[in-house]
Amino acid sequence: MTIDALATNISPVRALVNSDDRTEPKASALGTSLASLVSQVRLAIIAGVDQEFLRCEELASLEVTAAQFAILKNVLKGSAESACELCKQMDYDRGAMSRMIDRLETKGLIRRVPLAHTRRSVALEVTAAGKAAFPLMEGCLDGVVARLLNGIPKAQVREMEQVLKRMLANV
Repeated sequence: MTIDALATNISPVRALVNSDDRTEPKASALGTSLASLVSQVRLAIIAGVDQEFLRCEELASLEVTAAQFAILKNVLKGSAESACELCKQMDYDRGAMSRMIDRLETKGLIRRVPLAHTRRSVALEVTAAGKAAFPLMEGCLDGVVARLLNGIPKAQVREMEQVLKRMLANV
């Protein structure tokens, strides 16, 4: 689904958001609406990143997806060092994660490194090729987010970030 198609699907939601603010929705309806909006934005970001990766000459040949980019980012930034940690952090099952790591390894973007102190565990490491492609991938993500935030004042963006951080702190 393209960003334009997602925007079309979101248009009725915008009408609701911009409607008369004098009537407060019920708490349960607000939560459902908010969850739906957050989910739609997440899907728009994923679809947009996938499209941008295909449009980028340097990245298109790698055929990297937004999910694979998230793996690279988590490993490169030190948020996760193993497939097990990635599964917990990204909420993927082990089979799906293993297949994505296999694909990234085949593309030469990540490698499994056996740990010296154990025979069974391996750490994940981003290769030089993965490190070289990463800034391009981040640039694609930044472009997608910038398009989604187009026309929204910076103060509102900062406020939205604060609200989302507070929500995550409540988890």
